[in-house]
Amino acid sequence: MTNDLWNTIAAELLKLRTLPATLITVAATVLGTTVLAIAFAAGREHLGGSASAAEAALRVVEYGQIGHILLGILTVATEYAGSQIRTTLAAVPGRTLLMTAKAAAYVVTALPAASLTIAAPLVGALLTPGMRWSGEHTGALFGAGSYLVLIGLLGYAVAALIRNLIAALVTMLSLVLVVPPLLAGVTSLAGYLPSQAGMRMYTIGPAPLEGLTSAQGAAVLTAWPALALAIAVASFVKRDA
Repeated sequence: MTNDLWNTIAAELLKLRTLPATLITVAATVLGTTVLAIAFAAGREHLGGSASAAEAALRVVEYGQIGHILLGILTVATEYAGSQIRTTLAAVPGRTLLMTAKAAAYVVTALPAASLTIAAPLVGALLTPGMRWSGEHTGALFGAGSYLVLIGLLGYAVAALIRNLIAALVTMLSLVLVVPPLLAGVTSLAGYLPSQAGMRMYTIGPAPLEGLTSAQGAAVLTAWPALALAIAVASFVKRDA
C-alpha cells in the first residue's frame, strides 16, 4: 500500500506502457497518419492541397486524434474490464492520488506519442516528390501536438466517469466527429466544442472574424478536460470502486 505520488505515477506509467493495446494504438496511429499524409501530399493537385509538407501533416490530425482518444481511455477503462480497479485501490487507497497519477502517466505517454503522430507524417510528406518545408507553420505543428494530448486527456476523464471502454470511446467519437457538424448549422456555440475550439490551435491562416483565435481555442479546449477531470475525481472519490 502506498500514498507516494511519484511511486504511484511510476507504477501507473509502467502499467500503461506494458499494456499491449497501448503499443498497438500508438503504432497504428503513427503509421496510419503517415500513410494518409503521404497520400494527401501525392494527390495534392486533386485534393486541393499545397506543396507544403506541414499542411499535409496537419490535415491528418483529425484522424490521429482517434488514436489519442483511445490512449486516454485505455489509461483507466482497462482497470474496469476485469475489476482490476479493486486490486489497484488496495495498493493505492488514496483515490485522488490514484486519479492524479493515472492522468500524469497518460500525459507522459501521450507527449512522445503526439510528437511522433506529427513528426512521422511531416517527414513522410517531405519525402514525397514536389513537397517542401514551410517554416511559418511551425507554430501550428506544435499546436497540433498539444491538441492531441489534450483531447486524449478529455478521453481519459470521460472514461473515468463512464467506466467502460466501448461506451467512453463511442461518447468521445460522437463528441468530436458527429456532434460538431450537426450543431454547426444550428448555433455558433458549436465552435466551443472541444474539437472545434482545439482546431484553432493548428489551423493555418487567420481566425474567422467571429471565431476563436488560436489562444482562445487552446483555452477553451483546456477547460474541457479540466472540468471533466474535476467531475471525474469527485465522482470517483464518492462512489464504490
